[in-house]
Amino acid sequence: MTQFTNCNTKAPDHNKADSLVFRHLMDDQTLLPLDSGERQRLDSVRWLVKTIDRNCPVIGQGEDREVVAVLLSGWAFCYQTLPDGKRQILDFIFAGALVGFGTGLTNSYGVETVTACNVATLPHGQFRRLLATCPALAMQVVERVSDSEMRAHEHMTSLGRRSARERVAALIVELTCRAQCTDLGRREYSIDLPVTQMMIGDALGLSNEHVCRILGKLANDKVIEINNHTLKVLDQPALSREAGADPKDFIGRESQLPAAA
Repeated sequence: MTQFTNCNTKAPDHNKADSLVFRHLMDDQTLLPLDSGERQRLDSVRWLVKTIDRNCPVIGQGEDREVVAVLLSGWAFCYQTLPDGKRQILDFIFAGALVGFGTGLTNSYGVETVTACNVATLPHGQFRRLLATCPALAMQVVERVSDSEMRAHEHMTSLGRRSARERVAALIVELTCRAQCTDLGRREYSIDLPVTQMMIGDALGLSNEHVCRILGKLANDKVIEINNHTLKVLDQPALSREAGADPKDFIGRESQLPAAA
């Protein structure tokens, strides 16, 4: 199992922390009509909230399935590592993502931070019992699983049928949509992009050098511009054509979440 160093964690102020978790898991329209019993059960839950440094594990692949985690802020990714050390990034995740929930005794994937993240955790068994007694929360989890399945289909299509250039373009479209970029729809917009070329390669099955060449060609063609982890989309229609996908295909619940307090 991969070992990380200098991965400090610290517990932030817990004031409003529990309500913030449910604001990320459930939208306001779902929270408002809860009956008194459901509201009481949600209010009684105490999440463990902590700050995790960049490039550090949130949950480990192959570890016992002990907790579920909700990302409250920052960027992270889910991955699987093969016995020979090769890594496949399965999905990049943002505020509102629920990870670690599932069947089986161990986690089939790991989660690592890209930036410093605030993360809330709850024992897996306690979370499952909460779902059984709070149908509104259970339905929100179903919707999140459905969003994740939709992205998995897109990623499979990219790996199997899109060219390398189309894969990179599709990933840029997806990340800008899911990172709640407020300028979507304009011909030009900018976004902080903390992921590295190596991470992009691990997500798309491409070498670091191949990713570098493709980004360079997209920049030469005046489709994008990258400077110090700031990505500027110079021609959004052209980028969508390169991706062969509509940005609306990637907009799920994360794009509609409230900003973390």
